[in-house]
Amino acid sequence: MLNMDTGGTKLFWLTLLCTTVIRLVLAVWVPIIGDEAYFIVWGKHLDYGFYDHTPLVGWLLAGLLSISDATWWLRLPAVLVPALLGWFIYKLLLSRNVAAAPWVAMTFLAAPVSVINTLITTDTLLILFSFISAWYFYRAVEETRASRDFALCGLFLGLAFFSKYFAVLLGIAYGLYILVFKRDRKSWTGLGLILLLVLPFAGINILWNYNHCWNNIMFNLFNRSSEDYNAALGLVNYFAKLVYLFSPPFVYYLFRNRKELSVLWQDKFNRTYMWLIGLPLFLFLLILARAEIGLHWLLSFYPFAFIALAGVLNTRQWRFTYYFMIIFSIVHVIVISSLLLMPPSTFSGKNEAVQNLTFGKYPDEVLAKLAPYEKDYTFASISYSMTAVASYYAKKDFIVIGKGSHHAREDDRLTDFAALDGKNILLFKRTSKHIEELKPFFKNTEHKTIVVRDATFEILLGNGFDYPKYRREVLADINKDFYSIPDWLPTGRCEFKSRYSFP
Repeated sequence: MLNMDTGGTKLFWLTLLCTTVIRLVLAVWVPIIGDEAYFIVWGKHLDYGFYDHTPLVGWLLAGLLSISDATWWLRLPAVLVPALLGWFIYKLLLSRNVAAAPWVAMTFLAAPVSVINTLITTDTLLILFSFISAWYFYRAVEETRASRDFALCGLFLGLAFFSKYFAVLLGIAYGLYILVFKRDRKSWTGLGLILLLVLPFAGINILWNYNHCWNNIMFNLFNRSSEDYNAALGLVNYFAKLVYLFSPPFVYYLFRNRKELSVLWQDKFNRTYMWLIGLPLFLFLLILARAEIGLHWLLSFYPFAFIALAGVLNTRQWRFTYYFMIIFSIVHVIVISSLLLMPPSTFSGKNEAVQNLTFGKYPDEVLAKLAPYEKDYTFASISYSMTAVASYYAKKDFIVIGKGSHHAREDDRLTDFAALDGKNILLFKRTSKHIEELKPFFKNTEHKTIVVRDATFEILLGNGFDYPKYRREVLADINKDFYSIPDWLPTGRCEFKSRYSFP
């Protein structure tokens, strides 16, 4: 019988409530960031695919935007997902008679990435659907052997894939698990059923890429690699991120109790979840040879570790790890709150910090300075982040002008520069950097500064946009660097190439 920790159970519900409230407060308080605003742009221009990733977060945001565009409302899924996963971890471990169940679930809930992550991104739905899919995978393979559970595993894996490509790693983990541990007819048939349910999602994605310059493939496999990447430093950063995610006490206790891992491995439940966290972490090690692993890459596999390793630490060790996580997260909340409460002038002498804070805290005041130009100019910026954030707060579309970066190029699809030939464009920037480079693309320009509180912003009033010159000197480079589709990829239609008559 489970030795119920009544105090821990009561504290679990308090932790669940408090961490959810903290996320909700942060969701209201923290200004929208570039990635979020970029995905909101997706929601406002609904399609069955988008430049960088599969489309599900755009569809979700389109639904939420039909009700309200309030920041807290759009972030509500991100507020609720950690609470839902924490509750599920708690109930699942209770059903397994894990004495430390409330402390394990509370440690997950109290981790900084659970407490302060209120951002609505592609990872939000990826984390949720990966977790649900993994649960049905365990049920199907190790318990029920039912076609229904295999099908549900595939359905939620497909939804995870439609959230972000990292779901592919989870699918690989499923296939290899069956290959290593379950080489029977029922399991192979179940794996086939999983793939069958994923197939429609993959098919839609391939069709969209075929008709849209293979944007996802070009971005994820070719355009985002960096020649300056240092694999050794990437490896160090990777392990530092793991320690940060799980906390130094957890890593210490895991090493100290490492003999327990071999015992847990013999249990099919623990073995399944250890495989689902261990194999992706190993695959990330292989990817490190080519690209740095971002912290967010780990988040969809992160909850599995708390389930798999719940029995490695005893209740006292989990309790200590939980209290460490609480203190660790409080430090994060204090830092974030301090930054939001500080007047931008605190960072006097660091112009970019002053501008970022001022625009984040007082966007309406900044954008009000642009209102006199609204009738005569198309508003633009040179970065996707500024463009998306400004579009969100202004409730008016800004465009991206200039070459930009390798990521977040959805504006390539949304803006037709040929239609802007001869028109007026207002360039809005935090700093004067790169403004001179854009002046030659207009018949005449006027450079102005606007001051809001203690921050100075730059605007360039460009009159008579010279599209032919812009096509030769900017769009041609964009075509070469981001739309050089390999010959081995059959291409249906590439809007960027056809719009600007590039081969």
